[in-house]
Amino acid sequence: MSQATPSYLQTCHQAFRAVSELKYKYGVPFDLPAIERAVAHLRRTTPLTYQDLRYFEAEEHWWFQKFWVFPPERHVTAALEGATFDFWNLPRNEDTVIPQLLDAFKSIELVSIILRFIRPEHYGIISPPVERILDVRRGSDAAETYRNYLSDLRAIRDRASYGFMRAADADMALWVLHERCFGTHRDPEIERAYRTDPFILSLRAKNLVAPLAELSRPRLAAALRGTAPDLAALLACHTLELQIRKIAERLGAATVGTRIDLSELIDGLPNYSGIDQLRKGNWRRLNGIRNGLFHEGRQPTPRETQDLVSAVLDTEELLETLRAIPR
Repeated sequence: MSQATPSYLQTCHQAFRAVSELKYKYGVPFDLPAIERAVAHLRRTTPLTYQDLRYFEAEEHWWFQKFWVFPPERHVTAALEGATFDFWNLPRNEDTVIPQLLDAFKSIELVSIILRFIRPEHYGIISPPVERILDVRRGSDAAETYRNYLSDLRAIRDRASYGFMRAADADMALWVLHERCFGTHRDPEIERAYRTDPFILSLRAKNLVAPLAELSRPRLAAALRGTAPDLAALLACHTLELQIRKIAERLGAATVGTRIDLSELIDGLPNYSGIDQLRKGNWRRLNGIRNGLFHEGRQPTPRETQDLVSAVLDTEELLETLRAIPR
């Protein structure tokens, strides 16, 4: 791939200051490095005091107070007193530090701001624009969602062709990318690069498909039937063949790896435990649909797709029944 494609993220990163001023029109140029310098001493294992929070909300450096607010001191003091935050060993110990901060501040956005400025090489500020750009996978709670967010940021940071040394820089670039693709200051060329970038597409696909990967193949086919019926039919056809071959092995009609045509395998199945002529006849019919799809390029009708999906769901239950029967 040419170097032009990855460079679109560097272009976005370089435009962060200008785009943020255009978007919000607050007249205050961002100086995020100034905040990083102000909190550098917090990298050490040290108590985090309420007074330290002034560095993160400094209005002379950015627009924190337009969007966020730290809880009143009386609500945070108890959680901060006597606590130490080992920022030095991040991200190795983030499974402890992130919940610890979240317990004190009750907001994953505030937690992400603190971490972003103390350890910008590893952290970014969680935001809906970047979540949308990457289709970040939702976790079981806010901390897990943020860790999923960070995993994607770090993957982009670690890809040499993008040229980022820090997760925070990748985060800023992605924030601008959202504005270029979906905001009021769009750039068709950058949007095209984003929509055709194989690495970003792979991240988004991972995030979107991950919850479905937990489903069995029959249930995945059922889930896809309404939105991607062609994929549902392909998956159901392949799954049905695998299921029938497993049934044949279970009943001793074939051995593992046997190369027998599926129609012959169906004919050779004994009438046993729910496998009757009616069921075998349905399997033969569906095998004909499968052959038309795989060998002739014919797409199943909506009714045929529904029948294929129903069959693999039904056969999944049959397999569970057969597994419970002693050999």
